[in-house]
Amino acid sequence: MTVFDELARLSMTNMPQFIVISGEDEDIISELKSQLMAKLNFDPTDLSQSYFDLTETDPDLAIEELESLPFFGDEMLVVFENLWDVTTVKKTVFSEQQLERLAAFLDNPLASTRLVIICHGKLDGKRRIVKQLKQVALNLIATPLKQNELSQYFQKNANMGADIVNLIIDKSNHSFAVIRQNIALVKTFADGREVTSDDVELAVPKSLADNIFDLTDLILKGKTADARQLVADLVLQGEDEIKLLAILTNNFRLYYQIKLLLDKRYTESQMIAYLKINPYRLRFLVGPAKNRDKQFLAHALQFLIDTDFKIKSGQADKAFLMDMVLIRLSGIK
Repeated sequence: MTVFDELARLSMTNMPQFIVISGEDEDIISELKSQLMAKLNFDPTDLSQSYFDLTETDPDLAIEELESLPFFGDEMLVVFENLWDVTTVKKTVFSEQQLERLAAFLDNPLASTRLVIICHGKLDGKRRIVKQLKQVALNLIATPLKQNELSQYFQKNANMGADIVNLIIDKSNHSFAVIRQNIALVKTFADGREVTSDDVELAVPKSLADNIFDLTDLILKGKTADARQLVADLVLQGEDEIKLLAILTNNFRLYYQIKLLLDKRYTESQMIAYLKINPYRLRFLVGPAKNRDKQFLAHALQFLIDTDFKIKSGQADKAFLMDMVLIRLSGIK
């Protein structure tokens, strides 16, 4: 169960009095905050609801609001964001006296007041106030979702098939915010009709993985000059040769695995299950793997692994070694 499943179970009838959002994944924190505020019907114009960014607000004012009886209704919602004092981040916004007042409120809260604390960082479990919070509050921890969790979450929320969602995830480098942005982009592009894999390819900007796939294709076709230019462009965009080499190595490892599975007469569905790969991606990989000699793929993979070792052991300049990779692999027959 993900943190979003945990949040989905909440409603106004079973909402805890104290809720803490904490963690280091800013995309997940942002989404949790948005969904929780919607469940609480948060409205900045509602005088019975108060939001305090504690990096910009007088802390005394925030504490006084928390301790006050509701004036404009029967209940009050108070939101504290950036309460650094309860995290492992070495920042403070509350004095020790203000923290004591918060602790006293948690011990003896007003039944009419609900408190939400949004922390951009891990909770510091050594602090007494944090131990107190863990006893009385629901803690929604913002951690990155795994591949299958991302797939399930966006399938449910985007109303798209698994293959399409997984393709978007792959092209979004598994970034929660980028996936959400690209799903919206693809839906706009499809303009109401069912989204296809072609829509994803046309609408979603190329990811680093896409560019390395193109690089692999150029190498396999012996287009050395084009491959060198693509690497130069990626380096200018801020990508590191070590990272490029790692993804390139994974690509050739995948080609080699597919070649071995093809030799064993594996079906497409069996390869998908074994490699845990998106079916759409596999269709692009099978052709080149089928058309290449197993010995070539083995030699290429070994050369890439050896080059990675040389770079990391400082035997030569990484840019030079990356260039040698392109020249050598493009010429292997």
